[in-house]
Amino acid sequence: MIGKFICVLLLASAMLIHDIPKVMAASNRDRLVYIATLAPLLYLAVIFLTAKPWPNLDMIFNLFTGPAKLFIHWLDPTYT
Repeated sequence: MIGKFICVLLLASAMLIHDIPKVMAASNRDRLVYIATLAPLLYLAVIFLTAKPWPNLDMIFNLFTGPAKLFIHWLDPTYT
């Protein structure tokens, strides 16, 4: 877990060092979009660090595979 924590810390610090000057010069709307982008990243980092079985991106994408297969079958009658 220490290795994961160091990895996340290094990546987050490099990203923030690069982005903070740009975010400070950005408009309020751009800052809000940046924060909205960081929120899911923070959630996924917590899941990565704690190894909890909480919902992640794979689970979200798997929700769409069933309807997608039905849609493909509906479009292509030769699909088996």
